[in-house]
Amino acid sequence: MPALITHHLFGEEAARRLPDTLLSSEEEKIAFLLGNQGPDPFLFRFRTLPEAATSCHRLGNRMHREKVHQAFYSLRGAVVQLRESDKTIGRAFVLGLLAHYLLDSSVHPFIYAQEDAICSAGVGLENAHSEVHAIIESDLDSWMLWSLCGRTIEDTAPASMLVRTERIGLIASALLSQTALQVFSIKLNANEYANCVADYELVCRIIEPAGSHVSQAISSIKRIGRSYSILSALAHRATTSDECAAANLEHNPWADPTTGEWSDASFADIFQNTLDRWPAFAEDFVRADKDGLVLLLGQRDYRGKPIEE
Repeated sequence: MPALITHHLFGEEAARRLPDTLLSSEEEKIAFLLGNQGPDPFLFRFRTLPEAATSCHRLGNRMHREKVHQAFYSLRGAVVQLRESDKTIGRAFVLGLLAHYLLDSSVHPFIYAQEDAICSAGVGLENAHSEVHAIIESDLDSWMLWSLCGRTIEDTAPASMLVRTERIGLIASALLSQTALQVFSIKLNANEYANCVADYELVCRIIEPAGSHVSQAISSIKRIGRSYSILSALAHRATTSDECAAANLEHNPWADPTTGEWSDASFADIFQNTLDRWPAFAEDFVRADKDGLVLLLGQRDYRGKPIEE
């Protein structure tokens, strides 16, 4: 997954490209931006009973890998069942989830290509795919924040991008709990998603910025029994450089690890192309019937890998 900052930057521009009728209030925009973080918050649940945390982690992983069009069909139906006063918030949140899916599925082949190249380079990283993946994404995050906004991680905390209201948390939790049960047969507490976001926010506050005393201490603990720390890999480093090796600014050729298709696109190219596709993609989603959703969302999962069902 592109990391939190990149998704937020994408979501801010994606929101501007939607008709005013879809995001007509500030709270609806906040709901969209929270949904735009996708299923990722489920992966960070920890302040609960082990079995509840496991259910959240399992849902987050499965949403990324399977039943994409079924999940969105369920979510769209769940919005209809909300109270009339909550429907616009629910719709905005689901559109945010859709934006997350579009960026994830578009960018992931690029990231996986780099990850595979690094881990197979014979430098001792053969068993560090998750950590390398996270480092690539955090480097891209820091670079995007600087190149698009002229800001660094030192003045823009990632946790500040998880803004929500209690109402949004309740509505989003209701939608995702219903879809978790209906599509993935996973039972969640009624407010579980909101709790996942709170845990995600806390993790971001603890590990950021990279190199802080707290971040180093936690990373050292997490390294026990393993050569690398995923929390250390997730943390962002401040940068004021226009260069970024992970962004492929030199347009070197790379191949989609799943399809073998070659490209020389940079990360910025893919990001911009995905933004350009977004308005029509969102409109198709709003208008599509069940069969239309299969055509729209049934080709690739969040990882950008072809869906085989």
